[in-house]
Amino acid sequence: MDLRSRDAFDSALVVVALVLVYVHSATTPDPQSVVGSVVSALVSLPPVVYLVILGVVGIGFLAYGLLYLPSQTGGR
Repeated sequence: MDLRSRDAFDSALVVVALVLVYVHSATTPDPQSVVGSVVSALVSLPPVVYLVILGVVGIGFLAYGLLYLPSQTGGR
């Protein structure tokens, strides 16, 4: 990365961090209710969703191992 794109990336990270801090300070929800709602949403998903997600991750891993890594080693 050149320096300008790195500066833009760092600036974007600072903006995201400031937005998250502001949102967190402006609205202070109960952490237990947030975690509980996330857990209940994950538990309520059918098993097929987990299988599809794992299948997509597996295909991505195989594509990375079979297509990208050999091109990085230069055919060694």
